[in-house]
Amino acid sequence: MGELEEARAYSEALLNSMADGIGVLDLEGKVIDVNEPLLQMMGLKKEEIVGLPLIQVLGPVVEPAEIEKVSATIGQLMAGAPAGFIEMVITHKDGTRVTISIGPSVVRDAQGKPVMLLAVMRDITERKRMEQEIQDKNEQLNAQNEELRATEEELRASNEELQAANEELTETQEQLIRSERLAAIGQLAGGVGHELRNPLGAIKNAVYYIKGKLAKSDLAEKEPRVLEFLDIVDDEVNISNKIITDLLGFSRVGKPLVMPTPVRKVVKEALARVPIPENVALNENLGPDSKEVAVDAGQIQQVLVNVITNAVQAMPEGGKLTISTRERKDFLELDVTDTGSGIADENKGKVFDPLFTTRAKGIGLGLAVSKSIIDRHGGQIEAKSAVGKGTTFTIRLPLEIPVQEDSVEKQ
Repeated sequence: MGELEEARAYSEALLNSMADGIGVLDLEGKVIDVNEPLLQMMGLKKEEIVGLPLIQVLGPVVEPAEIEKVSATIGQLMAGAPAGFIEMVITHKDGTRVTISIGPSVVRDAQGKPVMLLAVMRDITERKRMEQEIQDKNEQLNAQNEELRATEEELRASNEELQAANEELTETQEQLIRSERLAAIGQLAGGVGHELRNPLGAIKNAVYYIKGKLAKSDLAEKEPRVLEFLDIVDDEVNISNKIITDLLGFSRVGKPLVMPTPVRKVVKEALARVPIPENVALNENLGPDSKEVAVDAGQIQQVLVNVITNAVQAMPEGGKLTISTRERKDFLELDVTDTGSGIADENKGKVFDPLFTTRAKGIGLGLAVSKSIIDRHGGQIEAKSAVGKGTTFTIRLPLEIPVQEDSVEKQ
């Protein structure tokens, strides 16, 4: 065997030992030589493709669009432009589909002149299958993530519903507790109120009689504190009567008998019933005398007396009391503002609860009675307060009142 034949045999053995398929083309695109791995990829024999144009070889095994892609790439190479890898799917002779990656290049002589085309082909079917599998897994994971997010949203919504239901249950329990308190107050007022008023009335009359007899007596001159103690007894009897009145008033708040009433008149009459200390400055910002609202004047006056009394008691060191009115939409709003100590945060939600009080005297029914009255007028009452700065009670009365039925059983 001559050296040339030995070299060819060596080259052929080398090409066939490679894992990638190798195809050699002339400058016209005809197949000059191929190695065994390329033939195995396509399921063809060497004599079936050598000498044929590459386009003709690919025609039966690839889609037309892929052939156009190959032609364009060869054109780029011949024009001196770089060309990247091409991926295409070919149909093996046995019918299976194989994905290959082609790396085309131009072989040049020592002077840089193109002499042939070289194509390195690699079977990437398994790699593409794995990539597709990974993509499918990712899509599956994304779908599962979407399901998890949807489940999380459902859980969040369910949690919010449970919280709302819990709040509603808590509110219902609080209403039940308030109802039980109301029932207890009603029983207490009905069973004890009148029985206490009779002896208190007798004590008050007795104190009045004794004071009259002692006023100009020698005992009063020798022991002046006797009259002072009688005054204390009289004051305490009045406080006790006020507590009984609150008890009876709370259990017997009736349906309001409304009629057009001047707002200014109701406020003035309420102020006349509450002593305003000298160290409290009163500022009135009321509407015109002709401004009327349909209310039960006696009941609204009672509300104002309770609220104004609270405001005055909140300013033992003095301050400023402001009463103002205004119209807002379908309501008349009446503000009673003090510059007192304010309401502690933990007590703001309790000020209208029956039997709640922070004062040494009284049983905490004034504001509860007030709220019951305003509710029966179809209105609203609320308190806004800042500790150390003061409190504003706002009473809203509808200009047209849908009178409600009694919600507290009369005793």
